[in-house]
Amino acid sequence: MVDKGAQPRWKAGKVRDGIEEIHIRKWNYFIDYIQETFSPGGGWVHRGHRKDYYRLESTIDRKIEDKRRTAELRQAQLNRFKMAIRGKRGANPPQYDEPLEWWALGQHFDLLTPLLDWTHSPYTAAFFAFANAGKDDTRKRLIVSLNKREVEQCPALARTVRFYTPNSDENARVLGQNGLFSYSESGEELESLIASAFAGSGQAVLRKIYLPNAERIHVLQGLEQMNINHLTLFPDLSGACNYANMQFELGHHLPD
Repeated sequence: MVDKGAQPRWKAGKVRDGIEEIHIRKWNYFIDYIQETFSPGGGWVHRGHRKDYYRLESTIDRKIEDKRRTAELRQAQLNRFKMAIRGKRGANPPQYDEPLEWWALGQHFDLLTPLLDWTHSPYTAAFFAFANAGKDDTRKRLIVSLNKREVEQCPALARTVRFYTPNSDENARVLGQNGLFSYSESGEELESLIASAFAGSGQAVLRKIYLPNAERIHVLQGLEQMNINHLTLFPDLSGACNYANMQFELGHHLPD
């Protein structure tokens, strides 16, 4: 697609093994791309990465070098978490039969888990891609969009990849972020699983959307106009503090 100056608003590469890369120049072009590409109810979910080389791998799986021990080390972590939180959940806390519900609770409090966060909103994903800044930021940031419906209908992936939305009232952030989780049974990185399952396919199942890091302030200002910020996504004291900090940064256009 091109703008009035004959400059491409975005560049899309050839779909390879179900994966497509899109490079977008500006925040307002990202909005155009989203509106032209993703229709409501299309089955897509999204997540944001601050660095463009981050892999679709959970926090605990990144640390497990010997994948043959994945199930063992995950179970030990879950047992450790359950023991550690005894007496810390208030009176008569709910008990869960579903292990993913326990993992989701831990994810809320930064436990190393086998879950990946997703959201039904590409704009919420953009917020997570651009919210934080540091001296080691890459030149581009990344929004990953995944066709959940295609993954669930693929026999090779349905056996190892699961999507889960927590039911517990202990996870209010999931509601604010319109969120859900994915879980890889084997611990294998999700993009690799998709590339293997859709080898030779020209249909985009995973889209990797790159935006320049230099657009950060424009992105956050635009999202603020959409009421997407720490205050709405994190309904707690931590969210309120981060909201105040970001408003200070946006109001003064402080350097990253």
